[in-house]
Amino acid sequence: MRVLGLIVLLLAAACSESFLPAWAVTDLRAVAARVEVEGKPGRARPDPEDEIQVSILMIDEGAPASEVPALTPPPLQWAFIACVPAPTLIGPPLCRDLIQPCDGCEGTPPANPLDLPVLSFQVPSEAELEAAGAANVLLQGAICANGPPAADAILSFILGETDDLNPCEDPSNEGRFVTVNIPIETAPEDPNLNPEISTVFLDGRPWPPPYDQEVSRTAPRTGCRADLDGLTDEQRNAHPLAGSANSSFDLGVTPDSLQSYQVGDMTLTEEIQVSWLTDGGDLERTFSFITDPARSVLTQWRPFSDAPEDGLLVRLTFVIRDGRGGTDWVERGLCVLPPPPASSPP
Repeated sequence: MRVLGLIVLLLAAACSESFLPAWAVTDLRAVAARVEVEGKPGRARPDPEDEIQVSILMIDEGAPASEVPALTPPPLQWAFIACVPAPTLIGPPLCRDLIQPCDGCEGTPPANPLDLPVLSFQVPSEAELEAAGAANVLLQGAICANGPPAADAILSFILGETDDLNPCEDPSNEGRFVTVNIPIETAPEDPNLNPEISTVFLDGRPWPPPYDQEVSRTAPRTGCRADLDGLTDEQRNAHPLAGSANSSFDLGVTPDSLQSYQVGDMTLTEEIQVSWLTDGGDLERTFSFITDPARSVLTQWRPFSDAPEDGLLVRLTFVIRDGRGGTDWVERGLCVLPPPPASSPP
């Protein structure tokens, strides 16, 4: 069985000169990562010597329909190392001891163009971690679209030389440096478990098909009207029209998602952060918080003012984190159509 776990992502990416809101997805992003611990379902953090698998969620703005099949995000290649970090007080994390083997750390080229980074390795022993003074392990590397990362740039990044680096061998390709910080479990007798997204509602109702579970990476940004064929009128009408009023997104978590935990003599309860992301329309906010006793949170989304006749697909990604190592995410989609033409005057 597999386990979801919180990962903190530190992304070395240049700031946008346009100062777009953080929820606006206009380029390649690494937005979350998930650890799966072999034989320990529900665990958010591994113990020493556990076998773990780390999946990294990459998103991008939807690709338009064209003679070239759409793929969002585009084909990716990556290169990572797993390591025990060196003790540092300031600055980016640095590797001390390499962890080998690391299956999947070299995705150049990936076996399947639809692959996203999935990396597997064994956490070092408790003695090895103690010798390094480490309470976590790291994955560090780069992910590039349409070409391989640059080996020299990755080495410089791992050494902490992060100024003016381009992660990709071809500077015209888009890429991101990524550090995944994986904390080791400190209370195996009462381990941190993952929060889980249980429901995602649109305007108070279950999300309408056909994008109610995920959005295919091969779905083009334009032409989604055809995807609505075969739906009931109610399902089709749940997709908003361009220029219509705000829609509400309501995200709920399972009852056990907000765990209690001890810090010294204090008993605290987790606070879940929700990150809202979209490549179309306007979101009310980038972050929300779910605090006990609440089990859901609401935000507003406004569609754009016009859409092509064949429809425009909006991709939405919602990520939750519990602040102690647990994470979960869902992907949803909406097909925005233009409003029907005004009826002719009598």
